[in-house]
Amino acid sequence: MDTIVWIIGIVVGLVVVVVILSAALRGMRPKLPEPQVFTPSPTTARSLPASSAATTASGLTPQVVAEIDRLIAAGQKIHAIKLFRDVTGVGLKEAKDRVEHWSISTTAPHLAARSNATAAYSSITPAAHTPASVRASLPAPVASDIDELVAGDQRIVAIKVLREHTGLGLKESKLLIDAWVPGRTH
Repeated sequence: MDTIVWIIGIVVGLVVVVVILSAALRGMRPKLPEPQVFTPSPTTARSLPASSAATTASGLTPQVVAEIDRLIAAGQKIHAIKLFRDVTGVGLKEAKDRVEHWSISTTAPHLAARSNATAAYSSITPAAHTPASVRASLPAPVASDIDELVAGDQRIVAIKVLREHTGLGLKESKLLIDAWVPGRTH
C-alpha cells in the first residue's frame, strides 16, 4: 500500500511539474508583431524664428503641393521631404512619413506642377532629356565645366554637377553624361 501512495505521489508531482513547465514555455513563446498603422502626430513647429512660427500645415499652398507632387513624381523624395519640412516646420520623421504616404494631387495648378521653386534647379522639362537640349538649358560656364569633367574622365563629378543644376535624378543624369560629347551642341 505504501508503494501505491508513493507512485501516486510521484505521478501527481510529475503532472504538476509538466503543467508548470508548459505554462512557463507558453509565456516565453514569441508573439507576432502587431500591425502598425500610420497615424500622423499633431504638427509641431521646430525651433523657427518668430516670424515664421505661423508657417505650419497652413503653409501648404497649391504651389507647394504641386512642387511636392512634381518632386515625388520625379522620384526625388528627399527633396520633397526637405521642402515639406521647410514649409511646415515639422520634424524629419513626420515629414518623411507624410511624404511616403503622399498621394499626387489632382487639383494642383498645372503650371505650378512644373515650377522650379528652388534656385538650384533649371527649367529642364522631362521631354528635354538629350545632351544637346540639356546643354542648351544650362549656363555656359556650367556646360563648359561638364565638358572638362567628361573629357578628363571624371564622370561621377560631372553627374553631380549636372544634378545640382538640373534637379534630374541620378539615373537620368548618368545616362546624359554617358552620352555627353564635350563641346558638341547638337
